[in-house]
Amino acid sequence: MAVTDLAITLAFVLKFEAPGGDVNLCDGGFLDFDAGDGVERYEAEHPVFGSIVSVGEAEAGFGDMAEGGEVVFASNPAADLADWWRSDLFDSRLRIWMVEVAADMKTATNARLLIDRLVDTAERQQAEGGEDLLALELIGRAEKLFLTNEGNVCSSRFHQTVWPGERGFDNCTDLVGYLAWGTATPSRGGGSGGGSYGGSGGLPGLSRVVLQ
Repeated sequence: MAVTDLAITLAFVLKFEAPGGDVNLCDGGFLDFDAGDGVERYEAEHPVFGSIVSVGEAEAGFGDMAEGGEVVFASNPAADLADWWRSDLFDSRLRIWMVEVAADMKTATNARLLIDRLVDTAERQQAEGGEDLLALELIGRAEKLFLTNEGNVCSSRFHQTVWPGERGFDNCTDLVGYLAWGTATPSRGGGSGGGSYGGSGGLPGLSRVVLQ
């Protein structure tokens, strides 16, 4: 749709590069979208990971604050637990775009990338009705590089190549914090952005991302 159209329909699409195969989801119905590897179908539900329950604030990094965020899936009740609650989810890439829906109401166009993160931690939760939930904490790809204990990066391994036996760096990496469900998440650094997308069709809880 063009800006001169009377109405522009916006939607959100999510690609989660899970170990068992890509998970392509959208916030209702279905859409055909090209994320860079050809046009693929994005649907509201996935046979294993189910549907999107919420998308937390997309935190941008300022100062010493790491980029982050959270995505919660309601797994498909028919899927085996081992198919979605697995140890190899970590470091899987997850992206979310805001797109315009074309006049045919099935083609996604003019995509704007909002989130490009890696899975940092995973937590199995239960909804009030007893449904299984999978909560993924996300971390920025650049931040993950500095936490990887490989190569010539800011890591404990590289630190010890300069100062052998000095393990102080271990005290400031790979720390995972947990909060009670429903509590406010404290800021992890110098500041963060907030707000929500207006209108209909948005993923619940997605924080506003200002693009200039």
